[in-house]
Amino acid sequence: MSPFDSINVEYLDSPFYIEDMPLGNTVYVIDDYLESSLHKTINRHLDRTAWQKTNQVDSRAGNRGGLPNHSLWGCSYIVGEREEDGYLSGKEGMPNHLIRWLNRRLQTDFGFAWVRFQYAGGNSQTHGQHGTCHADCQGDDEWNLSFLYYTNQFWNPNWGGKLRFYSENREGGILDEMDDIEIGSVDFKPNRLLMFDGRIQHGAEAPSEEARYIDRRSIVIRGDEIELLNKEDRYAYN
Repeated sequence: MSPFDSINVEYLDSPFYIEDMPLGNTVYVIDDYLESSLHKTINRHLDRTAWQKTNQVDSRAGNRGGLPNHSLWGCSYIVGEREEDGYLSGKEGMPNHLIRWLNRRLQTDFGFAWVRFQYAGGNSQTHGQHGTCHADCQGDDEWNLSFLYYTNQFWNPNWGGKLRFYSENREGGILDEMDDIEIGSVDFKPNRLLMFDGRIQHGAEAPSEEARYIDRRSIVIRGDEIELLNKEDRYAYN
């Protein structure tokens, strides 16, 4: 059960220093987050990434015979509290310096440092690959943060791809059957950044049939615990 029965979506022009935690039920949305050249470079970086069917949300024992609730194309860049290279990333695989730079920029822009980092990776969804309902961390991880950055260069609004938020976990649910527990949504839009409490249940719609083979791409960067930096530390961290 999620501790959230509603959300507030706040659209901002620029990042801000986080002053208090937990983040609460507000989902912060910043459009045109990166400069155009950086946005284009990161999207091109994902073009050359070694994608695998690694983005998976497993069902609980006894449901679906152990089959996953969803299995999407993914790429792991940074994993675990020690922020180590993910599979096929780093010196022995695809370079991940751009993702490490993005991770550092988020910390600088929002005035925090990771205490327990969890994961940074890419997601890719094509038509029919809905993401099912899930949370990014455990319910007692109150000082967590989740970021989503949408890397596509172009997206037709008719192609869908919303991120939908839910009041509870309904494992293996089909999106149409979950309208009664939806508490809000955010449209998919290129160069858009989202920041929210990862305990809020959520799932990403797949592109519509009209998108054909165009994939919905995002980078997720999240952690189970952060610390807020004071003004002096913020300057030192830049």
